[in-house]
Amino acid sequence: MAGKSIKWSQVGYHWEMYLFILPTIILIALFQYYPAMSGVFHSFYRWNGADISEYVGFQNYSKLLNNSAFWRSFELAFTLGIWNILKMLPALAVAVCIHRCRSEFMQFTYRMLFVIPMVIPGLIIVLIWRSFFFEATAGYLNKFLFSTGLFDVLVWVDKTFNWGGLFVQGNAPAWLGDPNLIVSACVIWGFPWVGSFAVLTYLAKLQSIPKDIYEAADVDGVNWWTKFTKVELPLITSSIKLLLVFVIIDTLKDAGMILALAGIEGGPGGNATVPALFMLRKAFIDQDMGFACAIGIILTVIVMSLQKMSNLLTMWNDMKQWQKKTLQGTAFASSVFIIWSGHFLAVGLALLVASIPYSDIIFFLRNLKDNLRIIFEKKSESTQKKETVSAPESKIKAIGTIKDLFLRGLKHMTILSVLGMALLPLYLMVIVSLKDNRQFYFAPATLTKPFHWENWKVAYDMITPSLANSLVISITGTILTLFVALCAAYFFARHKMPMSTFLWNAILIMMMMPAIANLIPLFNLLNDMNLLNTLSCLIIVGTSAGQIFAIFVLRSFVEDIPQDLFEAAEIDGANHFQQMRIIVLPLAGPILGTVGVMNFISQWNDFVMPLIVIRDHAKLPVMVQLLRIAGEYIKLWGPLMAGYALASIPIIILFIFTMKLFTKGLTEGAIKG
Repeated sequence: MAGKSIKWSQVGYHWEMYLFILPTIILIALFQYYPAMSGVFHSFYRWNGADISEYVGFQNYSKLLNNSAFWRSFELAFTLGIWNILKMLPALAVAVCIHRCRSEFMQFTYRMLFVIPMVIPGLIIVLIWRSFFFEATAGYLNKFLFSTGLFDVLVWVDKTFNWGGLFVQGNAPAWLGDPNLIVSACVIWGFPWVGSFAVLTYLAKLQSIPKDIYEAADVDGVNWWTKFTKVELPLITSSIKLLLVFVIIDTLKDAGMILALAGIEGGPGGNATVPALFMLRKAFIDQDMGFACAIGIILTVIVMSLQKMSNLLTMWNDMKQWQKKTLQGTAFASSVFIIWSGHFLAVGLALLVASIPYSDIIFFLRNLKDNLRIIFEKKSESTQKKETVSAPESKIKAIGTIKDLFLRGLKHMTILSVLGMALLPLYLMVIVSLKDNRQFYFAPATLTKPFHWENWKVAYDMITPSLANSLVISITGTILTLFVALCAAYFFARHKMPMSTFLWNAILIMMMMPAIANLIPLFNLLNDMNLLNTLSCLIIVGTSAGQIFAIFVLRSFVEDIPQDLFEAAEIDGANHFQQMRIIVLPLAGPILGTVGVMNFISQWNDFVMPLIVIRDHAKLPVMVQLLRIAGEYIKLWGPLMAGYALASIPIIILFIFTMKLFTKGLTEGAIKG
């Protein structure tokens, strides 16, 4: 519960409260709002970031709206977003299967095993797919298609539906070299797509469902599918809706994975160009930074509109019927217009699906079902009833036991098969790290002697400086983020100070604004401050961006602390700094650990920002270093894979030791939500 409201006349008694929010104000104003305002300003200029600056009004926006490549990039982003939504299904299926395990030990074991593929940095997964799966002649994907006969099916489909010769008998598909296949590669990389926190998020929501509901379902004799559709799915629908919107938003904002997979040119023909990548290319290759700023503004408007849609989804059940009908009608009209225009077909189809009045259809089908049942019963009464002999009770029990064993076996087989595919990149990484190039080309997926342990030493020498840089950036940035965010959370939660609502709304806006949209003016700001090519700029910018989410989480925690504790401390004469030290800090350990782990992983995995602002190879973080050496023409596969493994080990160790803490934080958040 938030504290009491403080009037301007009472500020003198609580003036030190503003010291808690001061670091946040400075960081956000300097590294978030100033670049955003600079981006808006320079979007009206022809500007190269240095000496050329000419006011052109809305010319950049006019050029942008008439740029077919820009619209294609948005079409691709929405298409990938819809595919990324489908990629959430394996995570949901796995979470339900783990939740259905009767043994708590098995649940813990599966969670422990799924942590490993989930915390392997996404960049490393992309690089492994780029190196091993998508290679045309010896890639695992083509080998799988040829060995299973699926390639013949694709050839038949190509001929039947006139795909233009994508799959021709005798020709191995060049997934990353064919303009018509590069988008497919962007869709399928990472299969089975459980390399995210979605499994733990779903699992936390499922575990917050009261056991009484399951017991009542068992008494009613419902089957496993009905239990999912009638019990579990409705109770986690709110989380699924939010994740759906956030997946599309993240796809729009992200350029990192496409950059690693297809390069800054977006692959052959630029067919894999998303809006953020299009913006980076205009800024740093074409040196048209004013035009790039205009792209960032458009991207921000679209992302913030989608954020507004997510808010409507969360309030859907509280809306009046006419409001729901209005939104559905608007979505339907928009979908018809988009499909008619011939652009953004994926968006049009998504809006069309969203506009369907599912509740009315379900109500109609239920009435139809009831009417058919009544008709059937009347008809059956008019016919002669046949005598039926009930099966022996022992036979019924035997059938029930066999069915139960089959479902349990299917459940564990589903978990293990998905887990096996999810661990495949890690397996390949470890196996290849012990081979020389001759062994790799002879038998890339099996362990062969002799083991070349010297690869690990070569890799250690190759990435040790960058590994140390990442540790410094991530640890320092996480500590500063937690300190600044906890102070700001105390300011917002302890009392309602004058200007606190305005400041809180300013922070919420930053949560909705895509960071990459401000990257161009931020780059120039860091250049003006002589912070380019320093670790300090990554730490400061990381702290500024990371604190926004941390404040949002920590504020709820501080609000839940009983006010009696603060009142007792005030009676004893404790000021706000002492209340923070003796009350908030001792209680905040678990939540600080959860937020700290998430922030550490985020800063460790970041490579787009360092790739742009760091030029000295001795100062590169480990992710950028791996991307650089992976792009070299001559590869030593053993040391390269050993380097990938070394870059993953710190995150794996961190998450294993903090998994219980992290899961507890997600569960508590699920219960509150």
